Amino acid sequence: MKAEAPAAPDRRAAAPPVTGGGPQTITFSEFPVGTPMGNQYHLRGIAFSGAGGGGTPFISNDAANPGAPVLSGTPQFQGAIQGQFIKPGGKPRTVGQFGLTVGYINEPNSVVVTAHDLQGKEIARKSVDRTGIVPVVLKVKGIASFRVQPTAGEPAGFAIDNVSYFQPEVLVGLGDSYSSGEANPPYVKGTEVKTGNGCHRSLNAWPVRLAKGNKVVKRAKHYACSGALTGALYGKFKTEEAQLKMVGKLTGNDEPGVVTISMGGNDLGFAEVIEACVKPWQKCLGDQGAVAAAKQRLPVLSARLKGHYEAVQKAAPNATVLVVGYPRLFPETEKEEDCSWLSEAERVELNALGAQVNSVLAARATEAGVHFVDVQNSTDNHEICTDNVSWFWGIARGDQQEAHPVLEGQKAIEATVRAYLDKLAAPTA
Repeated sequence: MKAEAPAAPDRRAAAPPVTGGGPQTITFSEFPVGTPMGNQYHLRGIAFSGAGGGGTPFISNDAANPGAPVLSGTPQFQGAIQGQFIKPGGKPRTVGQFGLTVGYINEPNSVVVTAHDLQGKEIARKSVDRTGIVPVVLKVKGIASFRVQPTAGEPAGFAIDNVSYFQPEVLVGLGDSYSSGEANPPYVKGTEVKTGNGCHRSLNAWPVRLAKGNKVVKRAKHYACSGALTGALYGKFKTEEAQLKMVGKLTGNDEPGVVTISMGGNDLGFAEVIEACVKPWQKCLGDQGAVAAAKQRLPVLSARLKGHYEAVQKAAPNATVLVVGYPRLFPETEKEEDCSWLSEAERVELNALGAQVNSVLAARATEAGVHFVDVQNSTDNHEICTDNVSWFWGIARGDQQEAHPVLEGQKAIEATVRAYLDKLAAPTA
């Protein structure tokens, strides 16, 4: 290899970057020669930068490497290169193993590859101890980044290629009925009411739909259960083990890349509130009404949510956690409302309660360092009692499916969450 000035940028159209989770191998062939490398491989879970005082690495030709193009440091073939493993949005994550090729090496032990943890501490090291294009693999728990840098005696320099690692490809859906797919039968075997545990998990639930054709993940593990309180994160519920315990068992190829959670409504007694406002002999509003009772429970839930979200992140440390709120159930204005049993005061108070709950979920998610996705407007103009076509299971039917989004509502929520995740995963540079 001979150091030379950077080649002029290759003006050929670059192939589109591969996206999604699973085994990754970065060959640097997706972008033109001369491209400075930063976050271009963001969707594939890695970012590149210079290290040790070197400048931004760039894609280069290399006559000594039949696998070119390669990634060169700056100065060309002399600068150190750093790779950092990242989640969508740029937050750091870790891997247990990575590999790459380094070359062309003329002097053994002139280049070293090191692995570092989240604090930047070196946790593994491999000297490139032979000549040629040399494969290097480092395997140790908790690798957040790696560096490839010269030590001494390699005047012709080096470049890297074929960076390989595993990016989590599983989306895990946690939570209650607004994540399980309630109101979208048929339900997954074993989760029906008559022959199963009543969790009512549907293949049309928005978390399951979200995993299909996604830029970040490829498949879903669905643990949300209808009726679940936040306590179901930690303890057995409807014959099923704790949701976080199930998450903790996901390792290897099943490691979570994204975790979604919609939860808290049952802690407040959402179902009881709806029932009280539907049945004229029960008290909906006023100091002793169901809405007031739910508001009184909200501070207790609020005080615990940050810890719940932190526990989710701890159970899936390499995942992007999305707290997904609740859709608005009733029309925004009296003009749009078309239910004889729903008074104007009830409509206003029920929507205000929903907005207040979503505000609390958002605030606690921010405090916990996770993401909040607002879906209040996802079913706009298609709420319960709208004069348009409703995307919710009717309340008058009197079963556990009432007041939940049917297929069109699931699609609408999925679209909102998908747009958020796509934006989060988009490269920033």
